[in-house]
Amino acid sequence: MTATVVRARPVGAVWLPLLAAPVAMANNSPGLVLGVMGEDLGTSGATTAWVVTAFGLGLAVGTPLAGHLIRGRGARVALLVSAAFVLVGTILLVAAPSFGVVVAGRAVQAFGGSGMMVVAINAAGTAGRAGLVTAGAGVGGALGPIVGLVVTSATSWHVALGLGAVTLLTVPALASRLPDAAPGATRFDVTGAGLFIALVLALVLSTRFSAAAVVAVAAVVPLVLWVRARPEGFVPIALVRSRPYLLACGLILVLATGYFFLLYRVPAVLRAAGWDSGHIGLAQLVLLLAGSFLSLVFAANSDRFGRHRVVVGMVVLAAAAQVLGLLVGADPLLPVLGLGVAVLAMVSAQAVLMITGTERLSEAHRPVAVGLYSLFFQLGGAFGPMFAALLS
Repeated sequence: MTATVVRARPVGAVWLPLLAAPVAMANNSPGLVLGVMGEDLGTSGATTAWVVTAFGLGLAVGTPLAGHLIRGRGARVALLVSAAFVLVGTILLVAAPSFGVVVAGRAVQAFGGSGMMVVAINAAGTAGRAGLVTAGAGVGGALGPIVGLVVTSATSWHVALGLGAVTLLTVPALASRLPDAAPGATRFDVTGAGLFIALVLALVLSTRFSAAAVVAVAAVVPLVLWVRARPEGFVPIALVRSRPYLLACGLILVLATGYFFLLYRVPAVLRAAGWDSGHIGLAQLVLLLAGSFLSLVFAANSDRFGRHRVVVGMVVLAAAAQVLGLLVGADPLLPVLGLGVAVLAMVSAQAVLMITGTERLSEAHRPVAVGLYSLFFQLGGAFGPMFAALLS
């Protein structure tokens, strides 16, 4: 028996991107200042990169848990809990006396930020409104590197890493608009959660440690057995048996991996061509903003164009983006153009795939499904930079 959701006032569309954009900005804000951070902290480049990895780990763990929190306690509680983690993580980052505290702060802030993202996507309901969330995240991600660089130059990288706290400005307006959940007999599947999170952590860490890939493979069998034994557990078996949902998750993983691959690959190409950080950030900003805003056209008109046509078109564009991104021996503007095409394809498809993948699922399963779907996007954010590093 699951908790009964009690509806509150409708969430205004303007608040949805404001929930998501600061989280994406925080994710990308270290992009152009890792060198400055490393010099300040006295750490090597490989060690400083844990600032990025820690955020990915926080997102990977928090995203599926946020879906279950919405299912069991309602979106209002999920918003407030997530906001508390964002606040604590931001305080740690701004006041961090050591590198270890910086890494911990990034993980805590990302854990809370993942909940804000899942709350926003769950509150969307339609492809057009979901497009506002994904476009907002795209804009935030585009602004992240250049805003991080500007804030670092004006103040410090500590403040730049705290940019995710901007999402907290939405909490007073949304707290009364999101639904609570009435008390119910929902039991949290601790064993299933532990097995699933172990698998997710191993997958993310496999981007840095090859041994983690072995752990990930070993974690699959007990998780599969547990899902069969507990069909309404942490990973509902209804999701595993839904082909549209699995297809949506697989496609967003591929599209996100391609986008994040170019997001980290293109700056390396431009640096090799003699570009400085300011020009790289500006080029990224223009193309990513253009791609994010154009994605709103496809998401808002997906029913008119046909959802399947939109998805197929975006997959074709994503493939073309990778071709442009790999033309490193030609005009350096071609990889930049590829990055813009990649964000257009990924953001446009992200909203449409979420709706098509979850629309046939029950109301009780939908919050969990959205959380797990968002996780596949986050995994793309872990795998893409790994592939970019392998080509460096």
